[in-house]
Amino acid sequence: MPRNRRREMRHQVLLALRAHLEGGVHQPLVPDEGHYPADIADVLWLDFARDEATKLYQSLPEETLAEVLAEAEPKLVEVLLEGVEPEMLARKLERIPADDGTDILEMVPEDVRQQVLCFIEPEDASDLRHLAEYEPDTAGGMMTTEFITVSQDERIGDVLKRIKRDEDSAETIHSLYVTDGREVLQGVISSRELLEAGIHEVVGDLMNPDVILVRVDEDQEDVAHRLLHYNLSAIPVVDPRGAIVGIVTADDALEVLEGEGSEDALLLAGAGADSDASETFRTKVLHRAPMLAIPVIAGLAMSRVMDLFAGGLAKGVIPQGSSGGIAADSLAAIISFIPMVLALAGTVGMQTSAVLVRGFAVGQIVDGKRLRVFLTEVQVGLFLGGVCAAIALPAVAWFVSWDVGFAMASALLIAMTWTTTIASGIAMGTEAAGKDPAVVAGPLMIAVSDLSAVVIFFLTAEALLGG
Repeated sequence: MPRNRRREMRHQVLLALRAHLEGGVHQPLVPDEGHYPADIADVLWLDFARDEATKLYQSLPEETLAEVLAEAEPKLVEVLLEGVEPEMLARKLERIPADDGTDILEMVPEDVRQQVLCFIEPEDASDLRHLAEYEPDTAGGMMTTEFITVSQDERIGDVLKRIKRDEDSAETIHSLYVTDGREVLQGVISSRELLEAGIHEVVGDLMNPDVILVRVDEDQEDVAHRLLHYNLSAIPVVDPRGAIVGIVTADDALEVLEGEGSEDALLLAGAGADSDASETFRTKVLHRAPMLAIPVIAGLAMSRVMDLFAGGLAKGVIPQGSSGGIAADSLAAIISFIPMVLALAGTVGMQTSAVLVRGFAVGQIVDGKRLRVFLTEVQVGLFLGGVCAAIALPAVAWFVSWDVGFAMASALLIAMTWTTTIASGIAMGTEAAGKDPAVVAGPLMIAVSDLSAVVIFFLTAEALLGG
Protein backbone atom coordinates (compact mmCIF):
# COMPACT_ATOMS: atom_id res chain seq x y z
CA MET A 1 0.00 0.00 0.00
CA PRO A 2 1.49 3.43 -0.94
CA ARG A 3 2.63 5.48 2.02
CA ASN A 4 0.33 8.41 1.18
CA ARG A 5 -2.69 6.10 0.98
CA ARG A 6 -1.80 4.55 4.31
CA ARG A 7 -1.52 7.99 5.91
CA GLU A 8 -4.87 9.04 4.44
CA MET A 9 -6.63 5.96 5.81
CA ARG A 10 -5.02 6.43 9.21
CA HIS A 11 -6.01 10.10 9.23
CA GLN A 12 -9.63 9.17 8.52
CA VAL A 13 -9.63 6.81 11.49
CA LEU A 14 -8.10 9.53 13.68
CA LEU A 15 -10.78 12.07 12.68
CA ALA A 16 -13.56 9.56 13.31
CA LEU A 17 -12.26 8.65 16.77
CA ARG A 18 -11.73 12.30 17.76
CA ALA A 19 -15.24 13.22 16.61
CA HIS A 20 -16.69 10.33 18.60
CA LEU A 21 -14.71 11.32 21.70
CA GLU A 22 -15.76 14.98 21.45
CA GLY A 23 -19.39 13.98 20.99
CA GLY A 24 -19.28 11.68 24.00
CA VAL A 25 -18.75 7.94 24.02
CA HIS A 26 -22.23 7.08 25.27
CA GLN A 27 -23.23 5.63 21.91
CA PRO A 28 -21.32 2.64 20.45
CA LEU A 29 -18.78 3.54 17.79
CA VAL A 30 -19.39 1.61 14.57
CA PRO A 31 -16.25 1.90 12.41
CA ASP A 32 -16.66 2.61 8.70
CA GLU A 33 -15.91 -0.12 6.21
CA GLY A 34 -12.45 1.31 5.48
CA HIS A 35 -11.44 1.55 9.13
CA TYR A 36 -9.19 -1.45 9.66
CA PRO A 37 -8.59 -2.79 13.20
CA ALA A 38 -4.84 -2.32 12.73
CA ASP A 39 -5.32 1.41 12.02
CA ILE A 40 -7.67 1.78 14.99
CA ALA A 41 -5.14 0.12 17.29
CA ASP A 42 -2.36 2.31 15.91
CA VAL A 43 -4.30 5.55 16.41
CA LEU A 44 -5.43 4.60 19.92
CA TRP A 45 -1.82 3.98 20.96
CA LEU A 46 -0.12 6.97 19.35
CA ASP A 47 -2.72 9.75 19.33
CA PHE A 48 -4.73 9.43 22.54
CA ALA A 49 -4.04 9.46 26.26
CA ARG A 50 -4.50 6.23 28.20
CA ASP A 51 -7.94 7.10 29.56
CA GLU A 52 -9.16 8.37 26.18
CA ALA A 53 -7.88 5.26 24.40
CA THR A 54 -9.63 3.04 26.93
CA LYS A 55 -12.95 4.89 26.56
CA LEU A 56 -12.82 4.75 22.78
CA TYR A 57 -11.86 1.09 22.78
CA GLN A 58 -14.72 0.14 25.07
CA SER A 59 -17.20 1.90 22.76
CA LEU A 60 -16.32 -0.37 19.82
CA PRO A 61 -18.52 -3.33 18.80
CA GLU A 62 -17.58 -6.62 20.44
CA GLU A 63 -16.23 -8.17 17.25
CA THR A 64 -14.06 -5.14 16.56
CA LEU A 65 -12.86 -5.15 20.19
CA ALA A 66 -11.27 -8.56 19.68
CA GLU A 67 -9.67 -7.64 16.34
CA VAL A 68 -8.21 -4.40 17.69
CA LEU A 69 -6.81 -6.23 20.71
CA ALA A 70 -5.10 -8.74 18.41
CA GLU A 71 -3.52 -5.94 16.33
CA ALA A 72 -2.49 -3.66 19.22
CA GLU A 73 1.04 -3.04 20.46
CA PRO A 74 1.87 -5.00 23.65
CA LYS A 75 2.01 -1.78 25.69
CA LEU A 76 -1.44 -0.78 24.47
CA VAL A 77 -2.78 -4.25 25.24
CA GLU A 78 -1.62 -3.86 28.83
CA VAL A 79 -3.53 -0.57 29.06
CA LEU A 80 -6.70 -1.99 27.52
CA LEU A 81 -6.63 -5.03 29.80
CA GLU A 82 -6.54 -3.00 33.02
CA GLY A 83 -9.54 -3.98 35.13
CA VAL A 84 -11.09 -6.17 32.44
CA GLU A 85 -13.49 -8.87 33.63
CA PRO A 86 -12.27 -12.43 32.95
CA GLU A 87 -15.51 -13.35 31.19
CA MET A 88 -15.27 -10.33 28.87
CA LEU A 89 -11.67 -11.12 28.02
CA ALA A 90 -12.59 -14.75 27.33
CA ARG A 91 -15.22 -13.66 24.81
CA LYS A 92 -12.63 -11.57 23.00
CA LEU A 93 -10.05 -14.36 22.91
CA GLU A 94 -12.56 -16.75 21.34
CA ARG A 95 -12.79 -14.43 18.35
CA ILE A 96 -9.06 -14.24 17.52
CA PRO A 97 -6.43 -16.82 16.51
CA ALA A 98 -5.04 -18.99 19.28
CA ASP A 99 -1.46 -17.69 18.87
CA ASP A 100 -2.60 -14.09 19.37
CA GLY A 101 -4.73 -15.16 22.30
CA THR A 102 -1.75 -16.85 23.95
CA ASP A 103 0.34 -13.67 23.67
CA ILE A 104 -2.46 -11.65 25.27
CA LEU A 105 -2.98 -14.13 28.12
CA GLU A 106 0.72 -13.85 29.02
CA MET A 107 0.14 -10.18 29.88
CA VAL A 108 -2.39 -10.82 32.65
CA PRO A 109 -1.70 -12.18 36.16
CA GLU A 110 -1.79 -15.94 36.68
CA ASP A 111 -5.00 -15.89 38.75
CA VAL A 112 -6.81 -13.86 36.10
CA ARG A 113 -5.46 -16.16 33.38
CA GLN A 114 -6.95 -19.23 35.04
CA GLN A 115 -10.31 -17.49 35.44
CA VAL A 116 -10.30 -16.50 31.76
CA LEU A 117 -9.63 -20.08 30.68
CA CYS A 118 -12.63 -21.25 32.70
CA PHE A 119 -14.94 -19.12 30.50
CA ILE A 120 -13.47 -20.40 27.23
CA GLU A 121 -14.68 -23.51 25.42
CA PRO A 122 -12.70 -26.54 26.67
CA GLU A 123 -11.15 -27.27 23.25
CA ASP A 124 -10.03 -23.66 22.76
CA ALA A 125 -8.74 -23.45 26.34
CA SER A 126 -6.73 -26.62 25.75
CA ASP A 127 -5.11 -25.03 22.69
CA LEU A 128 -4.19 -21.90 24.66
CA ARG A 129 -2.65 -23.95 27.49
CA HIS A 130 -0.75 -26.03 24.97
CA LEU A 131 0.73 -22.99 23.19
CA ALA A 132 1.66 -21.36 26.50
CA GLU A 133 4.02 -24.26 27.25
CA TYR A 134 6.47 -23.24 24.52
CA GLU A 135 9.15 -20.56 24.74
CA PRO A 136 7.95 -17.33 23.08
CA ASP A 137 10.97 -17.08 20.75
CA THR A 138 10.59 -20.59 19.28
CA ALA A 139 8.46 -22.09 16.52
CA GLY A 140 6.12 -23.43 19.20
CA GLY A 141 5.73 -19.97 20.68
CA MET A 142 4.74 -18.35 17.37
CA MET A 143 2.63 -21.14 15.85
CA THR A 144 -1.14 -21.54 15.79
CA THR A 145 -3.01 -24.80 16.28
CA GLU A 146 -5.81 -23.79 13.90
CA PHE A 147 -5.17 -25.84 10.75
CA ILE A 148 -6.77 -28.69 8.82
CA THR A 149 -5.35 -32.21 8.52
CA VAL A 150 -6.52 -34.98 6.18
CA SER A 151 -5.66 -38.65 5.77
CA GLN A 152 -4.17 -40.29 2.67
CA ASP A 153 -7.20 -42.43 1.91
CA GLU A 154 -9.77 -39.59 1.99
CA ARG A 155 -11.51 -38.71 -1.24
CA ILE A 156 -11.16 -35.21 -2.65
CA GLY A 157 -14.92 -34.63 -2.55
CA ASP A 158 -15.09 -35.42 1.15
CA VAL A 159 -12.13 -33.12 1.85
CA LEU A 160 -13.77 -30.22 0.02
CA LYS A 161 -16.94 -30.67 2.04
CA ARG A 162 -14.90 -30.63 5.25
CA ILE A 163 -13.08 -27.47 4.20
CA LYS A 164 -16.40 -25.67 3.72
CA ARG A 165 -17.49 -26.89 7.13
CA ASP A 166 -14.30 -26.10 9.06
CA GLU A 167 -12.80 -23.13 7.19
CA ASP A 168 -13.78 -20.64 9.92
CA SER A 169 -11.82 -22.63 12.50
CA ALA A 170 -8.58 -22.67 10.46
CA GLU A 171 -5.96 -19.92 10.18
CA THR A 172 -5.51 -20.72 6.49
CA ILE A 173 -6.91 -23.24 4.00
CA HIS A 174 -4.25 -22.62 1.38
CA SER A 175 -2.44 -25.82 2.43
CA LEU A 176 -3.79 -28.97 4.06
CA TYR A 177 -1.51 -31.41 5.86
CA VAL A 178 -1.70 -35.15 5.36
CA THR A 179 -1.16 -37.26 8.50
CA ASP A 180 -1.42 -40.87 9.58
CA GLY A 181 -3.33 -42.23 12.56
CA ARG A 182 -0.73 -40.88 15.00
CA GLU A 183 -0.79 -37.37 13.47
CA VAL A 184 2.69 -37.91 11.97
CA LEU A 185 3.13 -35.62 8.98
CA GLN A 186 3.11 -37.55 5.69
CA GLY A 187 2.67 -34.85 3.07
CA VAL A 188 0.98 -31.63 2.02
CA ILE A 189 -1.64 -30.74 -0.56
CA SER A 190 -2.78 -27.28 -1.64
CA SER A 191 -6.36 -26.15 -1.99
CA ARG A 192 -5.70 -25.38 -5.64
CA GLU A 193 -4.72 -29.01 -6.26
CA LEU A 194 -7.92 -30.11 -4.55
CA LEU A 195 -10.05 -27.90 -6.78
CA GLU A 196 -8.33 -29.13 -9.93
CA ALA A 197 -8.69 -32.84 -8.99
CA GLY A 198 -11.69 -35.10 -9.46
CA ILE A 199 -13.94 -35.57 -6.46
CA HIS A 200 -13.40 -39.35 -6.49
CA GLU A 201 -9.58 -39.19 -6.42
CA VAL A 202 -7.81 -39.87 -3.12
CA VAL A 203 -5.49 -37.52 -1.28
CA GLY A 204 -2.57 -39.97 -1.17
CA ASP A 205 -2.26 -39.94 -4.98
CA LEU A 206 -2.00 -36.15 -5.16
CA MET A 207 -0.12 -35.09 -2.05
CA ASN A 208 3.49 -33.88 -2.04
CA PRO A 209 5.48 -36.07 0.38
CA ASP A 210 8.49 -33.71 0.36
CA VAL A 211 7.32 -31.30 3.06
CA ILE A 212 9.31 -28.27 4.19
CA LEU A 213 8.84 -28.13 7.96
CA VAL A 214 10.33 -26.85 11.20
CA ARG A 215 10.81 -28.39 14.61
CA VAL A 216 8.85 -27.05 17.52
CA ASP A 217 12.00 -25.86 19.35
CA GLU A 218 13.64 -24.00 16.44
CA ASP A 219 14.40 -20.30 16.84
CA GLN A 220 11.65 -18.04 15.54
CA GLU A 221 14.03 -16.07 13.30
CA ASP A 222 15.19 -19.27 11.56
CA VAL A 223 11.56 -20.28 11.09
CA ALA A 224 10.67 -16.93 9.53
CA HIS A 225 13.65 -16.99 7.17
CA ARG A 226 12.83 -20.52 6.02
CA LEU A 227 9.18 -19.70 5.41
CA LEU A 228 10.02 -16.63 3.33
CA HIS A 229 12.95 -18.28 1.56
CA TYR A 230 10.66 -20.98 0.15
CA ASN A 231 7.84 -18.48 -0.49
CA LEU A 232 5.34 -20.37 1.63
CA SER A 233 2.09 -19.03 3.01
CA ALA A 234 2.44 -21.35 6.02
CA ILE A 235 4.94 -23.90 7.31
CA PRO A 236 4.09 -26.91 9.50
CA VAL A 237 5.61 -27.34 12.97
CA VAL A 238 6.34 -30.88 14.18
CA ASP A 239 7.32 -32.35 17.55
CA PRO A 240 10.21 -34.81 18.07
CA ARG A 241 7.96 -37.70 16.92
CA GLY A 242 7.27 -35.97 13.61
CA ALA A 243 3.64 -35.28 14.52
CA ILE A 244 2.28 -31.93 13.36
CA VAL A 245 1.38 -29.69 16.29
CA GLY A 246 0.84 -26.35 14.56
CA ILE A 247 1.62 -24.06 11.65
CA VAL A 248 3.42 -20.72 11.32
CA THR A 249 1.88 -18.31 8.81
CA ALA A 250 3.58 -15.67 6.67
CA ASP A 251 2.14 -12.73 8.61
CA ASP A 252 3.68 -14.05 11.82
CA ALA A 253 7.01 -14.50 10.02
CA LEU A 254 6.98 -10.93 8.76
CA GLU A 255 6.23 -9.67 12.25
CA VAL A 256 9.19 -11.64 13.66
CA LEU A 257 11.57 -10.37 10.97
CA GLU A 258 10.47 -6.79 11.53
CA GLY A 259 11.07 -7.13 15.24
CA GLU A 260 14.42 -8.88 14.82
CA GLY A 261 15.56 -6.37 12.20
CA SER A 262 14.63 -3.42 14.38
CA GLU A 263 16.35 -5.00 17.36
CA ASP A 264 19.56 -5.67 15.42
CA ALA A 265 19.64 -2.13 14.01
CA LEU A 266 19.05 -0.54 17.40
CA LEU A 267 21.66 -2.72 19.07
CA LEU A 268 24.16 -1.88 16.33
CA ALA A 269 23.59 1.79 17.03
CA GLY A 270 23.89 1.23 20.78
CA ALA A 271 20.37 2.44 21.48
CA GLY A 272 18.99 -0.64 23.25
CA ALA A 273 16.91 -3.43 21.72
CA ASP A 274 13.60 -2.10 23.11
CA SER A 275 14.08 1.55 22.16
CA ASP A 276 11.42 3.40 20.20
CA ALA A 277 10.49 6.98 19.41
CA SER A 278 7.46 7.04 21.75
CA GLU A 279 9.47 6.39 24.92
CA THR A 280 9.71 8.87 27.76
CA PHE A 281 12.84 10.92 28.35
CA ARG A 282 13.90 8.75 31.31
CA THR A 283 13.48 5.49 29.40
CA LYS A 284 15.47 6.80 26.43
CA VAL A 285 18.34 7.77 28.71
CA LEU A 286 18.35 4.37 30.44
CA HIS A 287 18.38 2.54 27.10
CA ARG A 288 21.23 4.55 25.55
CA ALA A 289 23.51 5.60 28.40
CA PRO A 290 25.13 2.17 29.10
CA MET A 291 26.58 1.86 25.58
CA LEU A 292 28.25 5.26 25.83
CA ALA A 293 30.61 3.94 28.50
CA ILE A 294 32.54 2.12 25.77
CA PRO A 295 33.58 5.20 23.73
CA VAL A 296 34.31 7.12 26.96
CA ILE A 297 36.77 4.47 28.13
CA ALA A 298 38.22 3.93 24.66
CA GLY A 299 38.55 7.67 24.09
CA LEU A 300 40.41 8.20 27.37
CA ALA A 301 42.79 5.38 26.53
CA MET A 302 43.32 6.66 22.99
CA SER A 303 44.04 10.16 24.29
CA ARG A 304 46.96 8.84 26.31
CA VAL A 305 48.33 7.00 23.28
CA MET A 306 48.05 10.09 21.05
CA ASP A 307 49.62 12.24 23.75
CA LEU A 308 52.71 10.02 23.77
CA PHE A 309 53.16 10.20 20.01
CA ALA A 310 51.73 13.60 19.05
CA GLY A 311 52.49 15.66 22.12
CA GLY A 312 56.13 16.26 21.33
CA LEU A 313 55.40 17.29 17.76
CA ALA A 314 52.74 19.79 18.80
CA LYS A 315 55.02 21.35 21.42
CA GLY A 316 57.85 21.70 18.93
CA VAL A 317 55.74 23.45 16.29
CA ILE A 318 53.94 26.05 18.42
CA PRO A 319 56.00 27.99 20.97
CA GLN A 320 54.91 27.87 24.59
CA GLY A 321 52.60 30.73 25.52
CA SER A 322 52.33 32.22 22.00
CA SER A 323 49.53 34.75 21.71
CA GLY A 324 46.50 34.44 19.50
CA GLY A 325 46.07 30.69 20.00
CA ILE A 326 46.20 27.81 22.42
CA ALA A 327 49.33 27.20 24.45
CA ALA A 328 51.48 24.42 23.01
CA ASP A 329 51.15 22.03 25.93
CA SER A 330 47.40 22.64 26.10
CA LEU A 331 47.13 22.12 22.34
CA ALA A 332 48.95 18.81 22.62
CA ALA A 333 46.55 17.66 25.31
CA ILE A 334 43.46 18.87 23.42
CA ILE A 335 44.51 17.11 20.20
CA SER A 336 44.81 13.80 22.03
CA PHE A 337 41.11 13.92 22.98
CA ILE A 338 39.78 14.34 19.43
CA PRO A 339 39.10 10.58 18.93
CA MET A 340 36.93 10.48 22.04
CA VAL A 341 34.90 13.49 20.91
CA LEU A 342 34.37 12.02 17.45
CA ALA A 343 33.43 8.62 18.88
CA LEU A 344 30.92 10.00 21.36
CA ALA A 345 29.38 12.50 18.94
CA GLY A 346 29.10 9.81 16.26
CA THR A 347 27.62 7.27 18.67
CA VAL A 348 24.94 9.56 20.07
CA GLY A 349 24.10 10.70 16.54
CA MET A 350 23.72 7.12 15.33
CA GLN A 351 21.51 6.31 18.31
CA THR A 352 19.21 9.18 17.44
CA SER A 353 19.15 8.33 13.73
CA ALA A 354 18.41 4.64 14.36
CA VAL A 355 15.49 5.36 16.71
CA LEU A 356 13.95 8.01 14.45
CA VAL A 357 14.38 6.01 11.23
CA ARG A 358 12.66 3.03 12.86
CA GLY A 359 10.00 5.33 14.29
CA PHE A 360 9.13 6.58 10.80
CA ALA A 361 9.30 3.06 9.32
CA VAL A 362 6.76 1.56 11.73
CA GLY A 363 4.57 4.67 11.96
CA GLN A 364 5.37 5.73 15.53
CA ILE A 365 6.17 9.35 14.63
CA VAL A 366 2.90 10.88 13.44
CA ASP A 367 1.85 14.39 12.53
CA GLY A 368 1.42 16.50 15.63
CA LYS A 369 4.11 14.66 17.58
CA ARG A 370 7.18 15.52 15.51
CA LEU A 371 8.14 18.60 17.51
CA ARG A 372 7.80 16.76 20.82
CA VAL A 373 9.93 13.87 19.57
CA PHE A 374 12.53 16.32 18.23
CA LEU A 375 12.77 18.24 21.50
CA THR A 376 12.99 15.01 23.51
CA GLU A 377 15.89 13.82 21.35
CA VAL A 378 17.72 17.12 21.89
CA GLN A 379 17.17 16.82 25.64
CA VAL A 380 18.53 13.29 25.57
CA GLY A 381 21.65 14.49 23.71
CA LEU A 382 22.16 17.31 26.21
CA PHE A 383 21.77 14.99 29.18
CA LEU A 384 24.06 12.28 27.79
CA GLY A 385 26.62 14.93 26.84
CA GLY A 386 26.55 16.21 30.41
CA VAL A 387 27.03 12.68 31.79
CA CYS A 388 30.00 11.96 29.50
CA ALA A 389 31.53 15.37 30.27
CA ALA A 390 31.16 14.75 34.01
CA ILE A 391 32.92 11.40 33.66
CA ALA A 392 35.74 12.73 31.49
CA LEU A 393 36.38 15.98 33.42
CA PRO A 394 38.12 14.53 36.52
CA ALA A 395 40.12 12.09 34.40
CA VAL A 396 41.44 14.84 32.13
CA ALA A 397 42.11 17.09 35.11
CA TRP A 398 44.14 14.28 36.72
CA PHE A 399 46.23 13.63 33.59
CA VAL A 400 46.61 17.27 32.40
CA SER A 401 45.01 20.16 34.30
CA TRP A 402 41.65 21.43 35.46
CA ASP A 403 41.67 24.17 32.78
CA VAL A 404 42.12 21.67 29.98
CA GLY A 405 39.62 19.31 31.62
CA PHE A 406 36.95 22.00 31.85
CA ALA A 407 37.55 23.07 28.24
CA MET A 408 37.39 19.49 26.97
CA ALA A 409 34.24 18.69 28.98
CA SER A 410 32.48 21.84 27.75
CA ALA A 411 33.42 21.10 24.15
CA LEU A 412 32.19 17.52 24.54
CA LEU A 413 28.84 18.64 25.97
CA ILE A 414 28.24 21.12 23.15
CA ALA A 415 29.37 18.73 20.41
CA MET A 416 27.13 15.86 21.58
CA THR A 417 24.09 18.13 21.96
CA TRP A 418 24.69 19.61 18.52
CA THR A 419 25.13 16.19 16.91
CA THR A 420 21.83 14.95 18.38
CA THR A 421 20.11 18.07 17.07
CA ILE A 422 21.63 17.62 13.61
CA ALA A 423 20.75 13.90 13.48
CA SER A 424 17.14 14.59 14.46
CA GLY A 425 16.84 17.43 11.96
CA ILE A 426 18.28 15.37 9.10
CA ALA A 427 16.01 12.37 9.78
CA MET A 428 12.86 14.47 10.10
CA GLY A 429 13.73 16.79 7.22
CA THR A 430 14.44 13.86 4.92
CA GLU A 431 11.12 12.19 5.77
CA ALA A 432 9.23 15.47 5.33
CA ALA A 433 10.78 15.81 1.86
CA GLY A 434 9.32 12.43 0.91
CA LYS A 435 12.63 10.56 0.91
CA ASP A 436 13.58 7.44 2.85
CA PRO A 437 15.33 8.59 6.07
CA ALA A 438 17.26 5.32 6.30
CA VAL A 439 19.08 6.05 3.03
CA VAL A 440 20.05 9.65 3.78
CA ALA A 441 20.23 9.95 7.56
CA GLY A 442 23.18 7.59 8.10
CA PRO A 443 25.90 8.85 5.73
CA LEU A 444 24.82 12.50 5.87
CA MET A 445 24.60 12.46 9.65
CA ILE A 446 28.08 10.96 10.01
CA ALA A 447 29.66 13.49 7.65
CA VAL A 448 27.97 16.51 9.22
CA SER A 449 28.48 15.35 12.80
CA ASP A 450 32.20 14.63 12.33
CA LEU A 451 32.89 17.98 10.72
CA SER A 452 30.77 20.02 13.11
CA ALA A 453 32.02 18.16 16.20
CA VAL A 454 35.67 18.93 15.40
CA VAL A 455 34.92 22.59 14.63
CA ILE A 456 32.85 23.01 17.80
CA PHE A 457 35.51 21.23 19.83
CA PHE A 458 38.36 23.48 18.71
CA LEU A 459 36.31 26.70 18.84
CA THR A 460 35.25 25.91 22.42
CA ALA A 461 38.82 24.97 23.42
CA GLU A 462 40.25 28.13 21.86
CA ALA A 463 37.63 30.31 23.55
CA LEU A 464 38.46 28.83 26.96
CA LEU A 465 42.23 28.30 26.58
CA GLY A 466 43.21 30.93 24.00
CA GLY A 467 46.03 33.40 24.64
